[in-house]
Amino acid sequence: FSPSSRARAPPPTLEAKHPTAAPRPSRAPRNLMDSRGKRELVSQYKTLHRIQKNYVVRCGEPLENVIPGTGTKPASRIRRVEAEIRRLRAQLGRIMEEELLSLASGPSSLQKKNQQQELANQKEALEEQVKQLEQELVQLSIL
Repeated sequence: FSPSSRARAPPPTLEAKHPTAAPRPSRAPRNLMDSRGKRELVSQYKTLHRIQKNYVVRCGEPLENVIPGTGTKPASRIRRVEAEIRRLRAQLGRIMEEELLSLASGPSSLQKKNQQQELANQKEALEEQVKQLEQELVQLSIL
């Protein structure tokens, strides 16, 4: 037998190797509904959305429209709000300390009055933020 006298068989196809292999999905754009009810063509990669760390879903519209909420677990959101309240209260304590030090430093001049007014405004803004975050915390605790 000489190698040239023997006929070579064609290479096996995918179906011959794996008869149960599924056909490849087409990469053609998909018809999807937009917010106005019209159909539009969207590339497939734009229809993939991550739900959590390990879950990817295919849907044509934003997940905010499909799944209510922000996607943050309530316990995590509560922890973040509590940390923000702690941070604002610490900042409020520093402002109050500066305010007391400026009062105790002696006679007040125009510059010190402006500084005290500035500190009072910052203090008021921080107190308002803390109140809003506490209300949000109560709402989250109810859920």
